[in-house]
Amino acid sequence: MYMTKPYYLMPDDENYISKTDIKKEVKELQEFATQLTKLGKSQRAKLTASDELQEAFLLADKISNKPDALRRHMQFMTKLLRDENLEALRSEYKLLTSPNQVSDKQMLTLETLRSNLIEQGNEALSTFVEQHPDVEVQKLRQLIRQAKKELDKEKPAKNYKELFQFLKQVITDEE
Repeated sequence: MYMTKPYYLMPDDENYISKTDIKKEVKELQEFATQLTKLGKSQRAKLTASDELQEAFLLADKISNKPDALRRHMQFMTKLLRDENLEALRSEYKLLTSPNQVSDKQMLTLETLRSNLIEQGNEALSTFVEQHPDVEVQKLRQLIRQAKKELDKEKPAKNYKELFQFLKQVITDEE
C-alpha cells in the first residue's frame, strides 16, 4: 500500500489518534481559550502564559465586537495553547475563577470560632493564639473588641464580617 503522507498512521498503529479525538481536543482548547479571554486584563496578567499568548489576549479584546474576526482569532489562540503548559494554565484559571472557596464545614467552623472569640474573650483568644502563633494578636484583639461593640449597640456588623475574613485568611494561609 502506497501512502503519500509519511506521518499518516493506520488505525492499528499504537500512536494512532482518530480524527474525531483530534477534533474533540481542539474544541476543548477553543472553549478554554474563550474562557481565558473572558477573564479580566489584570487576571490574565497573572497567568503564566507566553508573551505571544498575552498579545493574543490583547488583540482579542480589541476585536471582541467583530464576531468573525474573533472566531478566527480564537482558532489562532487554540493553536497557541497547544504549545503552552495546559495543566498549569488550567489550575491557574481555576484559582482565578474560584478564589478561596471554603467548604460549608469550614465556614461553620469559622463562624463558631468567631462567636467563641467574641463571647469568651481572652480564654478563646489565648487558645487560638497557641494554635496559630503567627497571627497578628493586636489586630485580632482590635477586631474582636470592635465586633463586640457593634453587636452590643446593634450597629451594622462591619467588623464582625471583617473578623470572619481575618480568621479565614489566617487559617487558609497556614494550610
